[in-house]
Amino acid sequence: MSNLKSFLPKSSMHLLIASVLAVILSLVSTVAFLKIYANGKQVYHDIIAGNIVWSDQFKSLDYSIVYCFILCFCLFLIPLIYFVNKKSIAKIPMNPSGLFLSKNALICFFLLFYAVSFYFFSGNSSFIYVAILLFITYFVIVCKKTDTMYKEQIFISFIVSLTFSYFAIITLHFVYSFFNPNPSYKLAQILPEVLTLLIWMLQLAIYFYAEHLLSSLTKILMYSSQLILPFITLVLVFGVYQTGSKIELHRSNYTLAIMASIASILFIYTLLLILKHRRIEVSNVWDYICWPSLIPLTIIMLYSTPVYGGFVSDDFHLGEIFMPLQQMLNYGMKLNVDVMSIQGIMGPMYSLVNDYIFNGNLSSINYTFVAFPIIIGTMVVLLIKKLYGSKWAFLFIIFSLPILFESGMNRTYLIIPYVLILFHKNTLSNPVKWVIFYFWMSLIHCLYNPSMGAALTLAFLPLFGLMLYRSIKLKLWSKVFFEHRLLFCSLVVIQLCILAMLFPTLWGTVQFILDNGSANTLAYGISLFSDAQASPDWFPKPFPYDKLNRLLWESIRIGGWVSTLLLFVGVTIFNVKKVISFNREKQTYLMILYCTISIVFLILITGYSLGRLDSGSMHRSGSITFICFAFLIPALYVFFLKNKFNSVAYHIYLIVFAVLLGSVATFGQQQVFRITEKLMQPMLVPDNAIFVNGAKQGIPDVGEGFIAKERWKEMLDFESVLAKMLKEGETYADLTNRTLFYEITNKRVPTFYSADYLAANEEIQEKMIKNLDKEEPPLVFIGPAIRHDGGPASIRAYRLYKWFLERDYVYYQYNSLQFLVSRQRMLETKAYEDTTNAGENELRTIFHQKDLKSLPVAWGRNFKEMRDRFQSSPDNMSLSGSNEIVKEADGSIVTNGNDPYVSFKLDHTVKGKDADFLLIDLNIIGTQEPFQGQLFWNSSNRKGEKYDEDHSFLFNVVGGQLLIPLGSDPDWLRNTHNELRFDIGDKANVKVRINSIQLVRLVK
Repeated sequence: MSNLKSFLPKSSMHLLIASVLAVILSLVSTVAFLKIYANGKQVYHDIIAGNIVWSDQFKSLDYSIVYCFILCFCLFLIPLIYFVNKKSIAKIPMNPSGLFLSKNALICFFLLFYAVSFYFFSGNSSFIYVAILLFITYFVIVCKKTDTMYKEQIFISFIVSLTFSYFAIITLHFVYSFFNPNPSYKLAQILPEVLTLLIWMLQLAIYFYAEHLLSSLTKILMYSSQLILPFITLVLVFGVYQTGSKIELHRSNYTLAIMASIASILFIYTLLLILKHRRIEVSNVWDYICWPSLIPLTIIMLYSTPVYGGFVSDDFHLGEIFMPLQQMLNYGMKLNVDVMSIQGIMGPMYSLVNDYIFNGNLSSINYTFVAFPIIIGTMVVLLIKKLYGSKWAFLFIIFSLPILFESGMNRTYLIIPYVLILFHKNTLSNPVKWVIFYFWMSLIHCLYNPSMGAALTLAFLPLFGLMLYRSIKLKLWSKVFFEHRLLFCSLVVIQLCILAMLFPTLWGTVQFILDNGSANTLAYGISLFSDAQASPDWFPKPFPYDKLNRLLWESIRIGGWVSTLLLFVGVTIFNVKKVISFNREKQTYLMILYCTISIVFLILITGYSLGRLDSGSMHRSGSITFICFAFLIPALYVFFLKNKFNSVAYHIYLIVFAVLLGSVATFGQQQVFRITEKLMQPMLVPDNAIFVNGAKQGIPDVGEGFIAKERWKEMLDFESVLAKMLKEGETYADLTNRTLFYEITNKRVPTFYSADYLAANEEIQEKMIKNLDKEEPPLVFIGPAIRHDGGPASIRAYRLYKWFLERDYVYYQYNSLQFLVSRQRMLETKAYEDTTNAGENELRTIFHQKDLKSLPVAWGRNFKEMRDRFQSSPDNMSLSGSNEIVKEADGSIVTNGNDPYVSFKLDHTVKGKDADFLLIDLNIIGTQEPFQGQLFWNSSNRKGEKYDEDHSFLFNVVGGQLLIPLGSDPDWLRNTHNELRFDIGDKANVKVRINSIQLVRLVK
């Protein structure tokens, strides 16, 4: 035991010094690892396309660096603790302010991060006014009173009552604007602050001259404010639109009735609670808070001014959110069995909000995006109120809610209730209840978001094993059974039935994770070490060097969650020491469990965090950082340290919170909206938008709302084409990633996955093709398309694209819309004649990507990994000609001009579909600057020039193998060919050796 103790820190200072040294050594080791490993290359096992592939970046390096740093820290920390323990560390003398900072360094850092992140997310400056008042108030109270307990109660009364008054004034201001919208009324923008200042002055006056009335004033302010707050719910049906200087009101009577009913219920219930408790003397101000008032506070904090219409976002993301529920309700499809929802059940949840609270059509999507986080946030706030009381619910609303439930954080919404419930003392004390909660919450969480759900489920697995063991050892299951036989059996039967119904969906989710897996993660986004990565323009740049500014940016975006992980490692070690020192306090064991679970979760979520690392965006890594600093770290204090806080000092932290977040927002460079403005800001309608009534024009699912003229015309054209080309019960296929059109036209998705962008590899593409084999759609939507980083469908989903082009489809265009239509349907509808020739050039424009960048390099380098997917063509290619080329004795060739090329002739004419890829094996001799090659081909149907730029590919050339997707050009795929020409850059004295060049066919 004594040997073990020597590896545990003697004190927190010993641990801190060892941790700092471990971080420094880990950074040095990671940099050394980076230099060794940075020259590695990404490995692919399929012809996958994404931004990483186009630029041939080494995405695995991102994950390796993070894991290397974490591993090095853990390996170095224990030995360093051992050596630091041998040193005697004297306490450093400090003045009171320095002592405060040294003891609370973590909290100070947390406050600073909170302020910065709050500003980045919401740009909210309203708190600065209240914060300054609170700061002054605190010191006034401190100077007047000496009793610490009484001082604390007075101060809390000032904080809470003034905050509630501030929000009540904002609500009154909003109600006036609801009936008299006038955005040009400038005085109204400062009115809440002015009135708040007057209330504060009244509080101080009574505090100094009639202190015995202060409790009555607090009671009046709290109760009157809570009676006013419910009417803020009307903000979800504000419906004020501004076009130029013109103001229009468009409010749904249905939604207005719902919101008015909610406001009335909250008002009446609050009034009844106040009447019930009005004569009861309360010990502190927290007891004045009625739970219904927490809902309006949540609305105020989470509300953001909607965009003018539901179609501002792109058709892909909107479609993937709202399409699944439509397919389930209208066509009886099973989720993740007949149609895949890549958003999990989050998408159907958005749809349910839209259907049952708003208009139920696409015009109300803008308000649905605002309401969804409010609804989930409200449930979490009420859960905290139930489990931890009004105080923690109020503090959560003010400080954590605006970050954790910002609309961009929707994938992480369920983490908070999951952890709060499973770590609550009542749940932990009942292993049977804990196991049941864990099982069902994990199931729901995995369905909501597979990445977050799976990571958190696995992180809690050891604790699940412990709880299950305890429940069996203590015979708690049999005890519950004998005490509640009927209830127990009923619940077992109900749960088994639910599991049986959900099993296909669960299995489909597992298959999606396996199919999508690491292949897509290693293909899209941007590598951490890409030249494109830089701190965004809006981020402060305090240093004169870009690399230092980038380091500061990454210390927030990625460093936040990594440093939290390391912090929890240190806290775990320190608490292990307490346990070994015969401290049997249950709270110590719980803290070890909490930190361990958080560590495992943060490690498991690394793939998600770094999977989408966009330049200039917090994105997923930032969202994990915000989870750490706005929830995981504060939860330590909620769960374990709330009884150890110096209460007055704790409220100083709250003041610092408010001052920091307010001052950052006020003096920052961005133009920001305050709370008063975001609640009453009209939706600005651009000049190119019109108000439409979808039902009157044949598209009822669009509803009534503003939409850009071009978008509306496109929808009408699309509906016209479907009416003309499709018979009753038929549907179309999509190669544009515009999933929303399935929702707009109420058509069935025939391909399981709704968008070709999702078909990232063979497994997914083959599933879609299997469905197409059962039902060949007569119509295929091919353009205009939304292209993400995967490129055109002819590359991102090559097998799917090839399936359509090998069948008897012809090109058809209606205004700006482009389609493939089965020849039989074209004859039936007599749409036009001689479509094949007319559409050849258009198909090439849609599907052919001339510049392949480094994609052939990435694929060619991994050809040995993909060899089983290809079949070599039996035809040989012999050198048939050259230009500005000098042949060397060793078989290499040297360019001798600005247009060097070599031509190759096939023994026999080959069909493009039978030889759809070209594999070139070459060596670049000597040191050469990077250059691009170009490949031309001659088609049998070509008229005019033998070679032309439209029928060619550009690509980066490096030594090794290059795999070129010839079939991604419809001209190659649909015709026969007998000759190729390879242009070797445009510079003289480039020396290469072409070892082999052969046509291959993708067969798997």
